[in-house]
Amino acid sequence: MDLEKEGCYLKPKFTEDSSEVVAARDKMNSYLGGTVTYQMGATPEGIDKAKLAEWITVDENMNVTFTTDGISAYVRDLASRYDTVGKTRSFTTPTGKAATVSGGTYGWSIDEPAEIEQLKADIAGGKPVQREPIYEKRAASFGATDWGNTYAEVDLSAQHMWYIQNGNVVLETDIVSGLPTPDRITPEGVYDVLYKESPSVLVGEKDPETGQPIYETEVRYWMQFTWSGVGFHDADWQPAFGGSLYQSAGSHGCINMPPEKAAELYNIIDCNIPIVCFY
Repeated sequence: MDLEKEGCYLKPKFTEDSSEVVAARDKMNSYLGGTVTYQMGATPEGIDKAKLAEWITVDENMNVTFTTDGISAYVRDLASRYDTVGKTRSFTTPTGKAATVSGGTYGWSIDEPAEIEQLKADIAGGKPVQREPIYEKRAASFGATDWGNTYAEVDLSAQHMWYIQNGNVVLETDIVSGLPTPDRITPEGVYDVLYKESPSVLVGEKDPETGQPIYETEVRYWMQFTWSGVGFHDADWQPAFGGSLYQSAGSHGCINMPPEKAAELYNIIDCNIPIVCFY
């Protein structure tokens, strides 16, 4: 008995010569040409054919698809290794002091959803691509001190600040920072100037009993760097600056400056300039 003629064997849905198989093979091979090299400072990050092969799959109907989970995991790993927002950075102050800073809102941050979609498009294009990742936040440079060579540095322990421009200290002064209580302490971290205004009225939170702000203070020079309302400003009401004065006459979190120094800083600092606050 001829079993094949008798129909005893199940025929495969596709064979190697099926048009669907040939089309799927050609598509998968074309996708393997979609290599991506990320330009990230001095260290390029490459996605080669071996990695691409892990992400390309075909279903029972010979439809070629991407394993989104694999691509998403790769982009998450990329971000974990290269994002710097909130991470601890080590650096040396203008006085030669070794310091670290963590927290804040400034730094590199990859836009993961957008990058996943762009990566899929690059692979589907089937051509080698060299580009940056898609960022939702950018910094001035790559490396440990990603704020570059123009920034403000505030040593909250020493109650002193510097403005460094192109690597050179062009302004420095003693300051008074926030009263060291949970609701008024100046936050550590790396930020950037959100906006500046001259003159400006600083308005505190509302008193729950009266419904009125706990303070409304006019200043001549205002340079805000946190979304919670912390910034640099002149403070002619302070009897002095520096030392331990902040422990008894500290601000509500802002960096109080001598009026002449606040004016000087206001005239040379711009929006988006990094601010490094540390203890």
